[in-house]
Amino acid sequence: MPLTRRALLRGTAAAAAAAAAAACSPSGAPQAAAPRSSTGATTPSSVRSTPGASPTATPRPRDAVEVRHGDRTSGRVALTFHGAGDLALAEQLLGLLERHDVQATVMAVGTWLKAAPQMARRVTRGGHDLGNHTLHHYAMRDLAPRAALDEVEGCARVLQHTAGSRGTWFRASGTQVTTPTIRRAAARAGYDRCVSYDVDGLDWQDPSADTVVRAVLDGTRRGSIISLHLGHPVTVAALPDILNGLRARSLQPVTLTELLG
Repeated sequence: MPLTRRALLRGTAAAAAAAAAAACSPSGAPQAAAPRSSTGATTPSSVRSTPGASPTATPRPRDAVEVRHGDRTSGRVALTFHGAGDLALAEQLLGLLERHDVQATVMAVGTWLKAAPQMARRVTRGGHDLGNHTLHHYAMRDLAPRAALDEVEGCARVLQHTAGSRGTWFRASGTQVTTPTIRRAAARAGYDRCVSYDVDGLDWQDPSADTVVRAVLDGTRRGSIISLHLGHPVTVAALPDILNGLRARSLQPVTLTELLG
């Protein structure tokens, strides 16, 4: 039966619609619109790719990993200091390390470096590592993902401004053990490791110097990462006996860079 003019027009329109749909997708099937976030921005649900073509979205980086110690067969240990507090005490402690020919790692709080940017240069000039210990030193386990990222990124920006580098090392504040939220924030800020520790020197409690010395020497093994603090007089008082005790056990204090590479 011959086609009427109206049927012919309907067939032409259907063919045009099918061709337009095929042009939107390599598979020839129309693609669903990407979901939108609460702000209205598009957020791809997955990374779509076609053989021979570049992906249309960048995968989220892997979460950072938590590191509590280095190689247990090594005779090296890392002295790390949470960077905040009285500047005169910080200078005294750094000078003491250098007189003993020891380089350590200072995990700086961003607001501390903002208030005393010269400390970034002082730390690196002495051959010490300078790392990220968050912007405000909040208890990170209590923070929402956005706030956690802001803490890591905020300190990274301060490090970049004061030291010329965001640094290699990140340590969470207010917790020895990290969470997935913390590790994800670290990764998004460009840090592949969250450096924890296996030895707590207890100097943050301001006990006697003997207590700090015993806490460090009794807990330290090959490859240990030792947590101490700037800004506490007891740390300065305990440090010579700590350094002598480590050397008596054939343990060499080094930076995180030397311990972890």
